[in-house]
Amino acid sequence: MIRLNCLIIAALLTSIIGSTPALASNCGIKFQHSYEEGVRHGRIDGSQQQSNDPGRHRSHLYEDLDKGRERAECYVEGYDIGYGNANADASKPSYDDAPEYGTNERDYYEDGCRDGTGDAQMNMSMAYERHSDMYDSRFEPYFKQGYEACWRQYR
Repeated sequence: MIRLNCLIIAALLTSIIGSTPALASNCGIKFQHSYEEGVRHGRIDGSQQQSNDPGRHRSHLYEDLDKGRERAECYVEGYDIGYGNANADASKPSYDDAPEYGTNERDYYEDGCRDGTGDAQMNMSMAYERHSDMYDSRFEPYFKQGYEACWRQYR
């Protein structure tokens, strides 16, 4: 019965909100907490490859519904964004020993990977140093790691 109620509420919110979510700025400071809670819960569900169902977190959704439709809409909007981001990260190719997604280290790894792939495709030697203007020296090991892994993969 509770699951059915959650599905009904989720369907109701979807029909109220429509298929195109509003921008996060529409939530404003007043509903920022609900939006951020939604992002957090969506990110968790998306990274665990669960279905896109904000009703799964019914206590937060019911609490927000009790305080008004706009607050609940912001929760669902945040949930959808968090879920989409986590789901996109989960579908990216995985490389052995690569840093975790969402970190600066991973960003530099990805930059190195992109440059390594490009150099390999242009039949250039494996020399990540030619891109030294593309990374901060504190993150050089991650850039190098990504560069070399992807250069080898595409060579």
